[in-house]
Amino acid sequence: MFTGNPGVGKTTVSRLVARLYKQLGVASKETVVEVQKGDLVAGFVNQTAAKTAKKIKEARGGILFVDEAYQLTQALQRGQSDFSGESIDEMMKVMNDAGRKATTFVFAGYKKEMDEFVQYNAGLESRIKYRFHFDDYTVKELVTIINIKMKAKGYKMDADAASRMEDIINSGTDQNLRSKYNGRLTDNLLQWASDEMNNRLSSAATGDELITLVTSDFEVAIKRFKTNQPPTKADPSLVGGEAVYNALSELQLQEYSPLFVRAGYRQIMDLLSLTEKDIRALGVTKAPDVRKCLAIVDQIESEHQQQLREMDAAFLDTSPDIASWLKMRALGEFEKAFAKHRIDFEVLGDLTYDDLKEMGISEVGARRKVNRAIEKWRDEKEIDKKRAIRSRLQQLHDSTVAHKSIVDVADRLSQLKQQMSTKRM
Repeated sequence: MFTGNPGVGKTTVSRLVARLYKQLGVASKETVVEVQKGDLVAGFVNQTAAKTAKKIKEARGGILFVDEAYQLTQALQRGQSDFSGESIDEMMKVMNDAGRKATTFVFAGYKKEMDEFVQYNAGLESRIKYRFHFDDYTVKELVTIINIKMKAKGYKMDADAASRMEDIINSGTDQNLRSKYNGRLTDNLLQWASDEMNNRLSSAATGDELITLVTSDFEVAIKRFKTNQPPTKADPSLVGGEAVYNALSELQLQEYSPLFVRAGYRQIMDLLSLTEKDIRALGVTKAPDVRKCLAIVDQIESEHQQQLREMDAAFLDTSPDIASWLKMRALGEFEKAFAKHRIDFEVLGDLTYDDLKEMGISEVGARRKVNRAIEKWRDEKEIDKKRAIRSRLQQLHDSTVAHKSIVDVADRLSQLKQQMSTKRM
């Protein structure tokens, strides 16, 4: 297991390990298959295991690199339904396999979240035998990386720049910025420094002048981190949290969105189970803000109940009648029993094992067969209904935010028109 901030080389080291294993004969190939939660987990029952197994097979003989692996357990740790458990179970089946054609698993992510990930399942924790934490690069290490990359790119550095490089990085960045970029800081710095060199040189420049970076090139380049920072890889722990951000923003609580999203509350429906204790545990300590958060939960709960009532009938079944439903499941022999007791879709999901016996289905095998069909139907309909409710609630909140934005723009235009009229007068 590899832990550390972005840019510290977790993926690069995995590739080096794969190459080393191949050279040592431990593995049959040096392939590294990089995946995240979305590559392993499907949206329907019984599909996640197959999807995960396919990736394991693809990485067989090499490494399966699961980036931001903690995302697999965040919803499960909150007690919410999530198919990620199937993916973890599928991986655990083969994690103890040995031999040159076995799959080596590398799980990576932020340290705190990854510690929680391995604690989710005792079997998972016991199977992950080696754990490595990658500290952020020091300034001296960043200088070393710059020198290596300059040589690889065919650049040179004059003596003054070489002697002052540590001071340039120290004075031009702080610890937070270096932690955010790590190795990528060197890529950006070299690119901007080469841009400055090209702007500085005249058309008559020749020889080493064309490939030699000087102190001023790096000094100008380092300033761009504060004035014009380049696009960076999105923080993986915040990806997919736009819905929660929008919901909190409506009540001016957007400052708390990272707390919610990092804890796994990414969708509107995720907020449904929150209690006051949960909200305070996330880091919302001000009483007024806690009340606002609870108001959001109450609103979602109200909308959820309304959607449940509206969709109960819509998601009973698409079959024309119970007789057709039974025939589709090879249960046509029980049609008379269902008709005699007036069983329709409204009560089908409430039937119990004992109810079936009272209906005259006394044979144990037949009764279990019918009961399994009902349970499967009920589970599938609940999943479909929950998915539809989640989608509708999301659309409802998205349209509310969009409407609010339109109103804000309209108000702003009105204010501008009024200001322009006042100026004319």
